[in-house]
Amino acid sequence: MKYTEMCIKESIRIFPPVPIVFREIKEDVVINNYRIPSGTTIALAIYQLHRDPEQFPEPEVFDPDRFLLENVNKRHPYSYVPFSAGPRNCIGQKFAMMEMKILVSSILRKYRVESVTPREHLKLVNELILRPLNGNILKIFPRTQ
Repeated sequence: MKYTEMCIKESIRIFPPVPIVFREIKEDVVINNYRIPSGTTIALAIYQLHRDPEQFPEPEVFDPDRFLLENVNKRHPYSYVPFSAGPRNCIGQKFAMMEMKILVSSILRKYRVESVTPREHLKLVNELILRPLNGNILKIFPRTQ
C-alpha cells in the first residue's frame, strides 16, 4: 500500500481538495521586508504552493516518487500541505488517507479506470473544494484474470 499512498499524495498535490485556506495573523510578521499587521487575514494558495518548481521540479508531471522518503526529506516541511498544517490542520487526515487507500486499492484490483477528458482539458472550479467544472467522465474496464 506504500506505492498506492505515494500515488494518492501525488494526486492531491496536483489537485488539492481544498486549494486555498484563510488564516488570521495573530501577531505582526515581517516577510521579505514587508510588515503584515496582526489581525490581517491571509490566503494560503495551496494549489500554487504545490506547484513550486523549487520544491517540486516539473510540477505538472505526475511523479509518485516525489513521496519516497529520501525525496520528502529534501523538501521544506510545509511545502506539501493538502490537509493544512500546524494547529489548524485537518484532524481527519489519517482517516482520510486510510479511506482513500482502501477505496482506490479496492477499485483498481477489479477495474482499470480512464478519464474521458484529457487532464489538460479539465476545467477546474475553485469553490470550497477544487472540482472539475463539468465533472470528469470515466471509462471503467473490468480486469481480466
